[in-house]
Amino acid sequence: MHNIKIHILGKIYEISLDDDFYEYIKDDIEKLNNSKNPIRELLNLMLESKNSLFEHEKKLSNVINQIERLEK
Repeated sequence: MHNIKIHILGKIYEISLDDDFYEYIKDDIEKLNNSKNPIRELLNLMLESKNSLFEHEKKLSNVINQIERLEK
């Protein structure tokens, strides 16, 4: 486990993350902690994440549709 501190609006939040997951998001954590506007940075991170998820779901749906067509 990896313990991190996130600074938002003058408050410090301590979170424990799995080491592999921490490695995956450590750049985002650093951006957030170094940002002059952490709320805007959080919003950007959330929207980037949602957009990525949306794109992956579209691709997965297309693959599933192709497999279903092949099965018929």
